[in-house]
Amino acid sequence: MIITDTSKNPVLNNSINLKKLADCADGRTDCVQILATGTVSAGEVKLTVSQDDVDFYPLTGDDGAQLTLHPGEPVYVKFANLFIKCDLTGVTCDNLKVQAQ
Repeated sequence: MIITDTSKNPVLNNSINLKKLADCADGRTDCVQILATGTVSAGEVKLTVSQDDVDFYPLTGDDGAQLTLHPGEPVYVKFANLFIKCDLTGVTCDNLKVQAQ
């Protein structure tokens, strides 16, 4: 499922509900892979989460730092009843795609 696609006009940057995605897997897995492809020439693609799909907050790892995506390096997130979205503030990239798998 594509979350972000900067090659689209306007740029596609949707949120997805992790619980609904987990329901599609029939409980056969407990996490989702978030994978970015493309070339980021400036900024960092940061992951955010929300309980209401309106107010988004930084998604942090065990070390307290916000999780960032780097093309070709997957990030694994446990399923929860949360929405996930990319924060593209300050990001320059015309071919970035982010997928949840």
